[in-house]
Formats: sequence, structure tokens, C-alpha cells
Amino acid sequence: MNLFRQFFTPSIRRRISSAFVIVTVFVLVMAVASYFQLRQVRPYSETIIQNSSDQVQLQKLAAAISALDADLERYLVIRGVEYKESVQTDIQEMIEALAVMQSNSSADIQPELATLGETITQLQLGVEQVLDAQASGATSGETTLRIVTVYDDIDRVKQLQEELSAKTLDALQATAQTQSQIANNVLTQFVILGAVVLVVAVVSAWTTDRRLRSISTLTSTATEIAAGDLSRVAPVESDDEIGMLAKSFNSMTSQLRDFIGSLEQRVADRTQALATSAEVSRRLAIILDPGQLAGEVVNEVRNAFDYYYAQIYLMDETGENLVLTSGTGEAGAAMMGRGHSVPKGRGLVGRAADANTSVLVPDVSQEAGWLPNELLPETKAEAAIPIAVGEQVLGVLDVQHSLVNGLTEDDVILLESLAGQVAISLQNARSYEESRKKAELESLVNVIGQKIQRTTSMEETLQTAIRELGTAIGASRVRASLAPVASAVGTPQSVLSAEPVVVIAESNGQSDNENSNAQVA
Repeated sequence: MNLFRQFFTPSIRRRISSAFVIVTVFVLVMAVASYFQLRQVRPYSETIIQNSSDQVQLQKLAAAISALDADLERYLVIRGVEYKESVQTDIQEMIEALAVMQSNSSADIQPELATLGETITQLQLGVEQVLDAQASGATSGETTLRIVTVYDDIDRVKQLQEELSAKTLDALQATAQTQSQIANNVLTQFVILGAVVLVVAVVSAWTTDRRLRSISTLTSTATEIAAGDLSRVAPVESDDEIGMLAKSFNSMTSQLRDFIGSLEQRVADRTQALATSAEVSRRLAIILDPGQLAGEVVNEVRNAFDYYYAQIYLMDETGENLVLTSGTGEAGAAMMGRGHSVPKGRGLVGRAADANTSVLVPDVSQEAGWLPNELLPETKAEAAIPIAVGEQVLGVLDVQHSLVNGLTEDDVILLESLAGQVAISLQNARSYEESRKKAELESLVNVIGQKIQRTTSMEETLQTAIRELGTAIGASRVRASLAPVASAVGTPQSVLSAEPVVVIAESNGQSDNENSNAQVA
């Protein structure tokens, strides 16, 4: 079925091939038919030659019979020796003509020739008896009877000759008519062949001219498009290769128009991406709180690129779980409210953190390791970008799109740039927080030390230390006790300056589990 469809596909190559095949087959059929018909002409020609030869011999036979009749009559009247020889010569010519016909004639007239031969033989005997009548001493009555018999035989030979002549002539005419019919058939076949070849040539010339005009039109259209006129459309006039080429050319031109038309939009989108990256960089430079930083990034990314959802996970202290720090919309707020987290290595986010490499899934329905979220039912594509400084992964920037293939490698490249800036800002924020806490602790220690140094008694020192310590750590209750110190002889001593002090801070009546032992000078 496919071969049948391909053979009749309207293509120029197949049309030309089909025309060539048709002409070739037609010529071969005509040639074979003509060959077999012309082969039939040869036996007919041989028959005509044979019949013509028979006619010649029959004419000789007829002439010999006529001469015999005349010479025999002269001989009987005049009784001249010369006429006797003429009669014998006539008989001999008849025998020779018969011998020629018997050796060359067709089987159709062999029975008649046999009868004719018997009659001539009988005639020859009768003539010899008539010629030898005087020598044999035959009576006049016997001689007359022999003469009558001879003339009857002559008439019989004439009749047989005429019948054979008529039959041979009829066969000759029939053969000539048949040969003429064959010649007419061959001529008709060649006329038909010429007509078919002419028709095929005309159709081929018309088709070729039409295709060449189509190519010329397509070339003109291509030239105008190359000159900048993208509104030109090549006419599609057929379904063959030229038509397919015109369709492909129009498709290419349409894509070129769309590409050029969308180029400005792509440039604008790229400019916006660069502007967004610059804006995020500017904001990150002045934000020191990780939570605020994550919120600024996800909202800026979501709004700038029209993503369906964006979120940032930060690694917890154990380094085994990623805790959602900020997410856009109601879904992000809901997940943050329930303390959403993802184990390292699980899902796209966990995989990106575990491998420290970006993970892009253009179609999440085809991803075996993707974790669906009931709060984000329209997610069709997702990209997880690690937020890392070198080999240390601090978190993951995750974006989702509501269209299949809505996220591409270009998005990943942009997000990786933003994730790098976020990583640096997070590192700066954490360094700043550590420095701030350290500075506050040092300042607090200095303030408490200064206040303790202004006291004049142990009791005042302990009260000042307890009060300042409780204020600093926010404890609701702080108490201190003096531990006894054994003397050299094992008796308790009450020397305040030498006794160790145990300070216990409690909040809401419970110990904060952070007991401190301090030596008070």
C-alpha cells in the first residue's frame, strides 16, 4: 500500500519517471506486437512467392496444353514429322511444369497436382499411341477412339489446370490481403505510438514549463525577501517538490518574521532580567537579616519573571534538613506557618543541596523524583538552584512555573547568578550577626565588670553581679551560693574572698540548664 501511495505521489520526479515508464512500456509493447506481426509477414511472403511460382508454372502448363492441342491437330491433318516433334515437346513442357509445381507447391494443392500428374501421364500415353498409330497397324476406328480419348484428356488437363490456377490465385489474393492487413496493423501501431509519444511530450513540456515558472516565481520571492521584504509569500500551486519547497520557504519566512518580531521583546526581557539582577544585588547589599533577605529575593524574582511560585530554603544547624525561610503568596505563608522542611537529598530541592548543582525539570510529570505539593497544584516545571559558597551549601533557591517547558537553561543561568549573590549576602549577614553578638557580649561584660569594680563589699558585689546577669540574660530569678572551702586541716573556712561562688539563673521558676561557676575576686 505504501509503495502504491509513493508511486502515485504527485512529485515531479515521479511524474517524469512515470511518463518515461509509460512511453517505454508502450514502445516495448508496440515493438513486441510489431515484431510478432512482422514475423507473420515472412511466411505469407513465402506463400505469395510460392503461389506466384505455381501461377507461372500453371501458365506454362496452360500454354503447353494449348500448344499441344494445336500441334496435335496439325499433326493429325498434315501428318508432318515436325508437328510430331512439336507435340512431343509440348508434352515434355507439361511434364516439366508439373514436376516444378510438385517439388515447390504447398501441401494444399498436392492432391490436385497428383490428379493432374496422373491425367498428364495418361495423356502422354494416349498421344504416343496416336503418334504411333500407323506404325502399330491400328485400324481407323481404334485410331479415332484414341484421338477422342486424347482430346478428352486434354480437356481434363485444361480443367484441372484452371481449377488449380483459380485455387492458387485465390490463395495468393487471400495471402496478399492478410499481408496487407498486417502492414496496416503495424502502421496503425506506429501511428498510435507516435500519438502517445506526442501527447506525453506535450504534457511533459507543459508540466516542465509550469514547474519552471513556479521556480522562477519562488526565486523572485526569495530575492525580494533577501532584500528585506518579509511580507512576501511564495505561491503554493501544487503538492509536488516545488509546492513543498514553497511551503517550507513560507514557513521559514514566517519563523524569520516571528524571530525578528520577538527579538525586541527578547532583548527587553533580557534587559529586565539584568535590571532585576542589579536591583536584587543592590538590595542584598543593605539587608543583613537572612529572613528579610530571602523574602526580598523570592518576591523580586517572582514579580520580575512572572513565575508561578518562588521560595528559599536555608540549611539548618545539623546540615541534614532544608528549612523553608521564605515563599511567595499564600502557599509560602502556609508552609512557613507549619515549619515546612525538606530532608537533604529528597526531592528536587534536596537533590540540588546534596549534589551542590542546579536541577532543571521542564516537565515535572515526567520526573520520578519530583515531590508534588497540594498547595501548588499548577506546578508544571521547576528549577532548584543551590545557594552555596564553594563546597558549602547554605540553602536552595527554588522556582516553579505553571507551563510545561516554562523554565529553560537561560532561567537557570540567571537564577544561578542570583543564588551566588544571595550566598554572599547570607555569608555577610551571618558574619555580621556573629560579630554583633560578640561585640554586644564584650560590651556587656565590660559594663558588668565596671559596675562590680565600683562595689565595696562582697555582698554588694554579689548583688550587682546577680542583678546585671539577670538583666542581661533575661532570667526571672538569679541566685548565688558560696561553696565551702576546706582548710589545710579539713575545717570549713568562711573567707569570702577565697570561696567559690555558684550562680544559678532561672526563668519562670525553672532552671535554664545553663549553670555557671564563677570565681569572684
